[in-house]
Amino acid sequence: MGHHYVPQRYLRNFQDVARPGFIWMFDKVSRQCRQASITNVAQEAGFYEPETETDLNELVEGPATPIIDKLLRRECPTPADQTSLALYIAVMLKRVPYRRQRALALVPQVLDDTITEVRDWLMGGIGHPGLDQALLRERLLEVETIYEKYKLQPPPNVIKQIREPWPTEEMIELVQQMTWRVLETSGPNLFMTCDNPAFFFTAYGLKNAEAELCLPLSSRYALHCCWQKAQAQTVFLAASQHFVREINRRLASATARFAFYQEPADWVHTILRKESPYLSRMRW
Repeated sequence: MGHHYVPQRYLRNFQDVARPGFIWMFDKVSRQCRQASITNVAQEAGFYEPETETDLNELVEGPATPIIDKLLRRECPTPADQTSLALYIAVMLKRVPYRRQRALALVPQVLDDTITEVRDWLMGGIGHPGLDQALLRERLLEVETIYEKYKLQPPPNVIKQIREPWPTEEMIELVQQMTWRVLETSGPNLFMTCDNPAFFFTAYGLKNAEAELCLPLSSRYALHCCWQKAQAQTVFLAASQHFVREINRRLASATARFAFYQEPADWVHTILRKESPYLSRMRW
């Protein structure tokens, strides 16, 4: 058994109602669908360090699960509840394979930018009176050696940081301070989820006034967070099929490989196949 990058307890909210403990898994790569045990999906051997898995269970998932259940009963969260669930959501943004893949893809450019900056600074000292020219040239050689080394293999501390699922305090605070809308649908289409279930527009981030963040909570409920004000910080609304389709399109666009639903619905395959779906803003 590997480490779950999407919590099992979370996935149970999307399980097949006719077969509890099982969920329908859609593979974006093979374009196949099969029913699978929740214990066996959204997990990978050695994905975390053992102590990280323990901390996720005790500090993040354990406190947040009763709060999600509270929202599914249409009960307003307390400020303490919001803090715990904001941590859960922020961790969900960081803990998934999609985030790791994206961070690793950025490493070469970050390395190039850093080395270029240091190299330019050293080069600026060449020929400058009063500076040790031999030392400057020695440092330039060291920079090139470091560059060649880390171009092939990023520094261990960088890899360790990418593997960690912990968000910044600012991320947690931003999620907590947004207006939360809990959307409920009675169908016919319900909410799906995936291996990257917390969606936000990367172009806006979380701080921008246009930022939006959504997380399906179950087949019938989804959480939408944004800076558009409501009569309270947390409100409960009926979701039209338009909003259900929009959230599902967002989840499909962010799926790294696997999507999950409570039944083998053909429309899940359809939206997963769209490479550049049009995503609409949700205005309230």
